[in-house]
Amino acid sequence: MNRIVLDVDIKRCGYRDGFELKNISFRIGEGDLLLITGPSGSGKTTLIRAITGTIEASGGYIEGRITIGGREISSLNPSEVYRVISYIPQEPWYAIIGHSIRAEICYSLSLAGRICTSEDFAPLSFTKLIDRLTYTLSAGEAQRLLWLESILLGTKVLVMDEPLVYLDEEARRVVKHYVRLALNKGVAVVLVDHDPLEWKPLVSHLLVLEGGRVKYFGDWRDSVIPVHKLPSLKKGREGETIVSFKNVWFKYPGGDYVLKGFTTEFEKHVITIITGPNGAGKTTILKLGAGLLNPSKGVVERRGLFTYIPENPLLYFTMPTPREELLASARGDENKVLEVAEIFGLKEILDRPLARLSSGERRRTAIASAYLAGYDGYFIDEPTGGLDSESASKVVSALQLLVDEGKSVVIATHDPRILSVSNENTRKIELHKVS
Repeated sequence: MNRIVLDVDIKRCGYRDGFELKNISFRIGEGDLLLITGPSGSGKTTLIRAITGTIEASGGYIEGRITIGGREISSLNPSEVYRVISYIPQEPWYAIIGHSIRAEICYSLSLAGRICTSEDFAPLSFTKLIDRLTYTLSAGEAQRLLWLESILLGTKVLVMDEPLVYLDEEARRVVKHYVRLALNKGVAVVLVDHDPLEWKPLVSHLLVLEGGRVKYFGDWRDSVIPVHKLPSLKKGREGETIVSFKNVWFKYPGGDYVLKGFTTEFEKHVITIITGPNGAGKTTILKLGAGLLNPSKGVVERRGLFTYIPENPLLYFTMPTPREELLASARGDENKVLEVAEIFGLKEILDRPLARLSSGERRRTAIASAYLAGYDGYFIDEPTGGLDSESASKVVSALQLLVDEGKSVVIATHDPRILSVSNENTRKIELHKVS
């Protein structure tokens, strides 16, 4: 094995009176890639938080020892941790503090004792975007920004949680390229992904979690990778138009137009899949359709009640636990809550705090809550993002159920699994960046 960089020996970690991981031990060396996979809620993100020393900040605990370069992470002060380990979370917005791309990069470099220059923005094509406000970035663009920071900081350990969830195909190729470069430079990489096949050529060690325990640890083995086929999506009978976009233009403050002359209609009984590169306007269309944004020019007409479920599900919730969230949507009907919890695989987590759920569990809870509320139209950003195939299958079945009940469902996605189970009866809109 290459010289050891990261040594993990965890007896237990997790959250008091909640989810707990037990008996996790592994060592990885310079230039090694450890891939962590397993079902949603198996403990992948909890383990990542323990490795990066952030679990206690999120209300958790850890019993065990984690060393980086021979030093226990608990003995390092925050600035020392910042210099040796980079963490790109699945929810990239939590890791950005600068109001603009320039402010974010320059502040990060200042913590490492460096002064930023124009050349620092060249990797990942940020040179022309340095004054873009970070709150206007899509999740994929925010992820790329954090990637740029890790490249510039020259980290020893790079930790990534579901790095491909919000990225288009070109951005995925770029990320894989930079992971390969990092490995060649001796960086130790710890990576969580629900689809491990994306990384098979680069994997040094495979760790499969299930129910907070190690199911497998070792070299790559196809037989331990969970496989679950998603059900096909289909369009229902033709229905009435409930949302119309007529020559819609839109731009965010301080930015250029992301939509120019966009015209379309969304109907009941129809599921529409919106695809396209990061920054092409997919999320913007969802927010315009649901009424969260108004067009800069043009008209959006709506007939009915609509909801938008964001990439970050925590922004959707109004209650502290799944049970309370679902009860509010079901107007207090406990039987409906239990029925929907069964459909979405939420029965075991109904009383856990939403803040302590995995991203996949939060996503399923948000869609289940919207399902119970009975809207006419559902605008959903990355509904299967970060979900293992079994959980994604449950979400796809629920979306199909909405369509069969006469609802209009519009989703924006980069997930190739969704595209693979759509067919000629599924409506697709492929966007391109406006020039």
